[in-house]
Amino acid sequence: STHTLLEHCDVSFCFDNEALYAIAKSTLDLDAPSYLNLNRMIAQVTSSLTASLRFDGALNVDLNEFQTNLVPYPRVHFMLTSY
Repeated sequence: STHTLLEHCDVSFCFDNEALYAIAKSTLDLDAPSYLNLNRMIAQVTSSLTASLRFDGALNVDLNEFQTNLVPYPRVHFMLTSY
């Protein structure tokens, strides 16, 4: 699937279910995180990543700028997210 992403998309944000589960257990103190908890974390990250596209403001970086900066590196498609 990674090869297909490289061929057919410009920018991709990948999420690791095991890492999300570990974050939910350690940081959010959930004993048994459900997919609802993991999906809410993904929704929060995606919302934060696309906020500059949806709202005007002082944010000078948006997804279009990320993609423009990746032009010299055509094989780099995978962005890392952090909080």
